[in-house]
Amino acid sequence: MGIKGIIFDLDNTLINSSKTIDNANKSVLNKIQEDFEKMDLETFNSILKRVYKKYDNFDHIKRYKRLFYEIFAEESGLDINKDKIDIYSEIFESHLINRMEFTEGVEEVLDRIKKMDLKIGILTGEGLYPGIKQKTLDKFDYNGKFDVKIIARSTIPESKHNPEAFKKAAEMLKLKIDEIIFVGDTPDIDIDNAKEAGMKTVLFDRYNEEKEKTSKHKPDFVIENMQDIYKVLNALN
Repeated sequence: MGIKGIIFDLDNTLINSSKTIDNANKSVLNKIQEDFEKMDLETFNSILKRVYKKYDNFDHIKRYKRLFYEIFAEESGLDINKDKIDIYSEIFESHLINRMEFTEGVEEVLDRIKKMDLKIGILTGEGLYPGIKQKTLDKFDYNGKFDVKIIARSTIPESKHNPEAFKKAAEMLKLKIDEIIFVGDTPDIDIDNAKEAGMKTVLFDRYNEEKEKTSKHKPDFVIENMQDIYKVLNALN
């Protein structure tokens, strides 16, 4: 048997983080509308775009929990005081951690892979700010099915933009690099760097949107639902 382990990306692979974030933003909007009746969805989304642009300019290690809504307060021009910033931050984080949208079929797939005696790992990026991804992983456990759970630039010093992060993940899983499949949703990060590290790669393209995005390497396989990982394993073994 050539493949002995699978490492998954987390966001938009094992969990539908885009939908979770959208719903978290809606929860915050509901509270803002209680505080400021003139806030509507169109205005809120327009402000969010400006806030994300400014927020992304901050180095990850310099971000903190309240930063996003401090910027939101500036961009909105509303009288959002410190207490409201704390409340909005708590609403967002609580939704993000406690109401995650899981990718359909994930629990069944992890159960079956474990029964096949394969090792399972997670290699994920840093998250919106330090600490949030660890809280997410603590919540996302599935009864201890993961042999390793790695947060780039936290558990290991390397970023996922560096193939060394994938090599470190293989070492922590105690497998050779060519014995591992990496499953992720981002061609220029997950696929390119996993390929350069020496792993077989699977692009999880749930909505058939990622295939044509620019990347240096083509994935070995493309799947649109999580259960198709079995076809990949059959092809490689």
